Amino acid sequence: MVGERPTIDPTRPPAEFDALVDWFEAYCYRLVLLEEYPLRGVRETIHHAQAAVAAHMRVPIMPTPPRAGRGLEELRRVLVSDHAWFLGSADQLGWFLSIVEQEDHGGHRQALGQYGRILAEAIRRHRAEERRYLAEAARKQ
Repeated sequence: MVGERPTIDPTRPPAEFDALVDWFEAYCYRLVLLEEYPLRGVRETIHHAQAAVAAHMRVPIMPTPPRAGRGLEELRRVLVSDHAWFLGSADQLGWFLSIVEQEDHGGHRQALGQYGRILAEAIRRHRAEERRYLAEAARKQ
């Protein structure tokens, strides 16, 4: 993303979770660059992202098959821990939004956008590990 502004339709978040994470990161990137989104739209976007993160993170991760070994079980423990952490992170995103709502200026919007970008990147990495876990667990069934 360095050097170019990702183009998105800020009014049309994707339905699929991974695509939504990418869309949200691009939205937050533009917040950091002080895109003049109306506060109502910022609020709706943050609430939508919070709901999507919460919905995904409440889905339990399948148990590790008995034959899978310690490494895969350890990965599962990390993923389960991530789910709890990301629920808290979605709440923290709401806190940053409340700061913008109290005093809407560029610095607060940039802080919200930066936190959103960091959260999106962390979720993207988590999802890569989650897909790896699910593929390995399926092979060990």
